[in-house]
Amino acid sequence: MKLKEQRTDVLKDGLAAAMQCTFIHFPLLHCNHWTLLVLNTLNGRWDLYNSLAKLNKKHADRAKQLANQIANDINGLIPGTIRITNKVRTVTATPQQHPDSYDCGVIVCYLMNRISRNKEIDPNLSRQQCIRFRAKIAVKLLSDRPRSWNPEDNEDSDFDI
Repeated sequence: MKLKEQRTDVLKDGLAAAMQCTFIHFPLLHCNHWTLLVLNTLNGRWDLYNSLAKLNKKHADRAKQLANQIANDINGLIPGTIRITNKVRTVTATPQQHPDSYDCGVIVCYLMNRISRNKEIDPNLSRQQCIRFRAKIAVKLLSDRPRSWNPEDNEDSDFDI
């Protein structure tokens, strides 16, 4: 089998598996800013969440390019699924980060958490809520013993503190 055919088969299998989920999240990093592109597989629609609405144009353009590529792949490779649109709706009720913060990544994590659990999104997320959510993320990452780093487990002396 040729390499191109192998890649197409892998992509087709991955997309078919992903389409079994209700929402597929695409966190996008563009120009040092995180946004979230979400595909709703039940209706084939895209939503873009941007915590810096004033910079919406360049991030929206990048999200639209990606949505178009993915829509073409899904529509072309997986017959019988819902038709995926290439139009992207910008969600205006997205929490906005404070101008002097770097909370875009935290807000993307918050959004993925809420969307995947079908919970309401608070568009007025406060700075304190972002700080608390950031702390919860850190605790979860550090307390996941099988997958987190533990200084006692490290034999490499380059990491001694």
